[in-house]
Amino acid sequence: MICYLYDAPTYFFFAPDLPQLLYYSHIPTAIIALLVGLFVLFNGPKKLLNQLLFLITILFAMWTMYSLTSWTNINADFIAFIWPFFGVTKTILSVLCVYFIYVFIHEKDAPLKIKAIFLALLAPVILFAPTDLSITGFDLVNCDAFAYEGLPFKYYYTAVSYISMAWIAGLLVQGYRNSSKRMRQEIILVGIGIEAFLFLFVTLIFIGTYYTNIGVFTDSRLELYGLFGQVIFMVAIAVLIVRFKAFKIGLIAAQALVVGLLILVGSQITFAESKVSVILTIITLLLTTLIGFFLVRSVHKEIKLRTKVETLAKDLRKANVRLKELDKLKSEFVSIASHQLRSPLTSIRGYASMLAEESFGKLPEKAIEPINRIEESARLMALAVEDYLNVSRIESGNMKYNMSDFNLKDEVEKIADDVRPSALKKGLILLFRNKLNSKGLVNADIGKSVQIIHNLINNSLKYTPKGSITVLIRDDIKAKKIFVDIIDSGIGMSQETIDKVFHKFERADNANSVNVSGTGLGLFVAQKMAHAMNGDITAHSEGDGKGSTFTFELPLVG
Repeated sequence: MICYLYDAPTYFFFAPDLPQLLYYSHIPTAIIALLVGLFVLFNGPKKLLNQLLFLITILFAMWTMYSLTSWTNINADFIAFIWPFFGVTKTILSVLCVYFIYVFIHEKDAPLKIKAIFLALLAPVILFAPTDLSITGFDLVNCDAFAYEGLPFKYYYTAVSYISMAWIAGLLVQGYRNSSKRMRQEIILVGIGIEAFLFLFVTLIFIGTYYTNIGVFTDSRLELYGLFGQVIFMVAIAVLIVRFKAFKIGLIAAQALVVGLLILVGSQITFAESKVSVILTIITLLLTTLIGFFLVRSVHKEIKLRTKVETLAKDLRKANVRLKELDKLKSEFVSIASHQLRSPLTSIRGYASMLAEESFGKLPEKAIEPINRIEESARLMALAVEDYLNVSRIESGNMKYNMSDFNLKDEVEKIADDVRPSALKKGLILLFRNKLNSKGLVNADIGKSVQIIHNLINNSLKYTPKGSITVLIRDDIKAKKIFVDIIDSGIGMSQETIDKVFHKFERADNANSVNVSGTGLGLFVAQKMAHAMNGDITAHSEGDGKGSTFTFELPLVG
């Protein structure tokens, strides 16, 4: 059967006396969609998200070809054959959009129960498309089947499209709530694009074809405007690719964007009504080509630079992993070496002490001083070894803490009494002051706390040539904290020194002028121990030569 009242199309699609917008709404939009879909698939053929976008663009292109054929062809049998495919294609397209958004949000495939819902929604359309529920005849006079469409069938596949839009909106809201700031921007962009596409595509096509069906419109040209929703969606996809590097595409996305723009501009020739319009369109096309060339060139340079930066970042990550491995090996070596050194040092100290005490008989007068020096050197070396061991334990996470309640004031006072003779030997005054408003109870490791206070007081003894050292214990009941201040009149520190003195192997710049035996590990170890017990150690000084104050802080109990 042939619709004889209409002229046969040229090259299958081109016919006279048709709406000027027809070719502009169908051909460029279909080509742009296919280009984006192909580029995305080409750059990630195994990625589900890329495959779904490609299928969406294919289905849209198929629908536009059906539509263009129904507008231009005069073969009634062929038009009647493709007519049911409008509903089938639109329904599959809507459901695929839901699938696409699900994978985009969750970054994984949909579970079987969701796929079962997809099939349940599609089944009635696929089953009833070849039956009289779809179309029952054909109008040879108007060369269409609008008057013979089954409205229940049309209502159903349109309803599925709106259900899909609502489902997509729900997925977008859920994804937005559970996403990072960057991902939220992507969700907003893709959400606006896909919802605008479906709403315009479904709504304008339904209105145009429905009112043509019931005789209100003479033709369904309103549907032509609905196809531009796909352009909005493709622009959103292009921005996702260029701005957010979605779909793992770089330069090709920019090229696709430029080609799509050229197609849009060039296709305006199809409905230009005068030579002036044609000339202006050609000039615009040339300018767009030139701008597009520089855009692609610029993007190419940026991607090249970004790739270089990413390669360097990757190399740095590898180097960092290697450094961590080396640091771990160093810590293990220090731990083993320290353990090996501790045993002979203990023997040296023990025998030196026994010799000094004349356990093996009376020593010559000249031997007493060397023996004392041996014992002192062994003691200092044992302290250094203990520092290395503590650093190794801290960095490997093997430092053990036995937390219990005890009176910090009593422990501090005992330490001050024990250290006072050493201070007096150096000609220093060591004072203990108590300004507590509480009992001074803390929950901490008593051994580590004593070690920290010993370390801080001994530090002051090392770096205070003359004057006094005050050990002050105080508290802040409102803040539930207790403080032990070690205040000396020693060499002092600059702010630059204070900023680095708690780092490993760091000492004050003027420290060697007073004491050369420090390892630069004592304060590092002490602060790490304090942190592990929910406390802290801080330092303060007015400057070089003006003394220093070290404060050990712990939480109060009760």
